[in-house]
Amino acid sequence: MHKPDSMPRSSQQLMPLFTLVDSKPTSENLPPTEVKQSQYVKSLIPILKDACLLALFVCAYLYSRLFYSPGVPYLVTADQTFFWQYALRMSNGEHVYRDFFQFTPPGLDLYFLALFRLFDKKIWVTSLAAILLGVALSVICFTLASKFMRRSEALLTAMFFIVLVYGGRLDVTHHWFSLIAALGATRLVMESRSVPRLVGAGILLAVASSFTQTAGVAVGVGMLLVSAWEHNCEKSCHTTFRNQSLLLVSFCTAWLVLNAYFLATAGFKALWYFQVIYPWHYIDHTRGFLIPSLRGIGGLVLIQRLFIYILLVSVYPLVFWGCWRNQQRGSREGIQSLLLATAGLFLLLSVITRSNWTRLYAVSMPAIILWMRFLLKLTPHKLRRWTILSLYGATVCLAALQVRSVRRQQYTMLKLHGGTMAIAHTDVEEFQWLEAHTKPGEDFFQATWPSMYLPLGLRSPVFVETLLPERTSPEFAALTIQQIEQSQLPYILWSPWLQPDSKHPEADNLQRVRDYIKNHYVRIQVFANRDEMWQLK
Repeated sequence: MHKPDSMPRSSQQLMPLFTLVDSKPTSENLPPTEVKQSQYVKSLIPILKDACLLALFVCAYLYSRLFYSPGVPYLVTADQTFFWQYALRMSNGEHVYRDFFQFTPPGLDLYFLALFRLFDKKIWVTSLAAILLGVALSVICFTLASKFMRRSEALLTAMFFIVLVYGGRLDVTHHWFSLIAALGATRLVMESRSVPRLVGAGILLAVASSFTQTAGVAVGVGMLLVSAWEHNCEKSCHTTFRNQSLLLVSFCTAWLVLNAYFLATAGFKALWYFQVIYPWHYIDHTRGFLIPSLRGIGGLVLIQRLFIYILLVSVYPLVFWGCWRNQQRGSREGIQSLLLATAGLFLLLSVITRSNWTRLYAVSMPAIILWMRFLLKLTPHKLRRWTILSLYGATVCLAALQVRSVRRQQYTMLKLHGGTMAIAHTDVEEFQWLEAHTKPGEDFFQATWPSMYLPLGLRSPVFVETLLPERTSPEFAALTIQQIEQSQLPYILWSPWLQPDSKHPEADNLQRVRDYIKNHYVRIQVFANRDEMWQLK
């Protein structure tokens, strides 16, 4: 008896079509390149999840540190105020090195300028700048730490760095940006020293030198030495010379491109003087050799600073000794450790002879990562989980203590030209007086710290932003007097910091400025913070 087919012939002809439509691609029927791409994308998903979690923690932590209440930022008067002021002067059409003084590259000025133009010239924008910087620092720390430990441990390392180091010196200074670019270059060449990676590293090193003139050069020299180290292991002379040449050429080309506008407006001679000659002669030439000052520091802050300093001077020699002893110079893991340690060491050497705590904090990320790697590697397996949990707990507790410390201080909310902000109680009288006696857009000179211009919308007609006895050259002192006289400034804010320096009288060039102000101005007000207001006679 004839048995009929289970389905009509037409249905059998349509089966391949349905199979193509309904079937899902698998790794068995995909080309090898697509399989690798698919696996790479899948591997990125957990990393992106951890990065997002880290960014949320950093944003929440920094927002609580930088904002008094929702939408009301604290007025932070740290080194970053100089770069606010430089950005403000740029927005008014002035040119760096020609119309106003600066001894660092203008990379950070452009960062603030971009944010001011994107949003507004308000104090909350400067707090946003600090949060964005914190997120960038946490991401580069997490990315580097992931090369040496598991993701959960890398996440801990990044959180630990943000709270202990960045939170310990919460200041948007140019050193942080050069650190990000320099370590980005280091991370780029960890996988391999291919042509695209070396060119990219050279460009990033040029970016680092556009924020801090010594940072990109220092890390670049370290990379050249690591390249020579590789040559002793397995690389040929031709490969080593090619790698070093690519790094140098890409760095020089990128630096010229990044600085072309400033070379055209100010000239190479001006850049050379302000970025090389002036810092060598006038910036911290009498203090901070090898060990920064610990005077007036105690408690938890002293412990943090000693901990970071000990890490900086001890971790890198241990890495170099380990590479030599274990003969890991040619292995990928050994070279990666060597690259990171060399970058950290040369960043440290670039600041150690004229060091302060801001500079040391800003070069400590490699030491923190390598220390965390040593700690977790030496911890017994049974105690490793508890060690990680303890470090997470300590990090969260330290963050809470920092937030509590800020909240316990006395602040007053003021609504000024730069927006509503929380100002330290000792400075409120000064701001209120200036708000009552000046108008936005008027000329004014704050002789010590440029913290008044952005909140009050004032302008400085003077080339230099601050007058310090050890940093003001005779030429700048004479120029300041000339510009004050030409502008007929109605008010000058003076400070007791500017009194004659009894320890280094030979470096004090401000006496002629003091004499001019006493002869042409009269002191009309002494504020609670001891600042003095002088009015034109």
